[in-house]
Amino acid sequence: MELEHAAPAIERSSAVVSRLENGLTGLRPGDLRRLVEHYARHIDDGEPVDVDAVVELGRGSESRGRWRGYRGSFDRFFRAAVDLEADASVINVYQNEVIWGPLQTESYMRAMFENVRTADQSTEARIKARLDRRRVIEGGTSEVNVVLSESAIRRVHGGRHTMADQMRLLAALAEMPHIHLYVLPFDATQPSVAAFPFAYFRVPPADRNVPAVEIVYLEQFTNGDYLDGPADIAVYSGLWSGLLGSALDTAKSRDFLLRAVKQYEDPPPKET
Repeated sequence: MELEHAAPAIERSSAVVSRLENGLTGLRPGDLRRLVEHYARHIDDGEPVDVDAVVELGRGSESRGRWRGYRGSFDRFFRAAVDLEADASVINVYQNEVIWGPLQTESYMRAMFENVRTADQSTEARIKARLDRRRVIEGGTSEVNVVLSESAIRRVHGGRHTMADQMRLLAALAEMPHIHLYVLPFDATQPSVAAFPFAYFRVPPADRNVPAVEIVYLEQFTNGDYLDGPADIAVYSGLWSGLLGSALDTAKSRDFLLRAVKQYEDPPPKET
């Protein structure tokens, strides 16, 4: 089956299918089912196709290899996002309530995981896996742009000492040449309407004859959505431009973070 035939079968762009074909990203169970069913209808070699067996085999592959050990603590729906963080040349992230995972201190991570503990994943494994993501972001060559709402900076996880350390880490990361942090203050003059976090990834194509892959990731509590349609990309690109236009520039954002460090270090005012 040619690339241009496989893409419509799973309702994906040719660029995404090219990455699937070259093993650069995983295939979700729903897409795998549609693709196998499409093959079964259009390839008649006399052999019946057990669609459920193929889909189950695909599910099992996520438990093997690189997703074993502490990396197995990543939710299945999130594993493609982890791959995208490593492969993307550009990452744009908006967070409105918490600090983006790869930029969190270990103490901040621990406070978050202990507040929302899941029965099948240990806190230590999840922390180790998230620290891996931070090493990828810190040591990579991707252009990383992060807009943080002031809510994410003011919402306390783990106490004032933990928050001071978290703000200090963000200020240090903001000095790295490939990481650009922007703070969206409460009093932004033209605040953009963005009530939920999202991440945009631009991934260089495996085939030079196809455009770069652009994907927007939206996470819910128990699931995640990957959007790659041109209309979706256009909407989120416009939203991102609005956020950057409303946020403080990188220098003022770093100053904001350093002031937050001092505010968290100072004792809270006594109640009267």
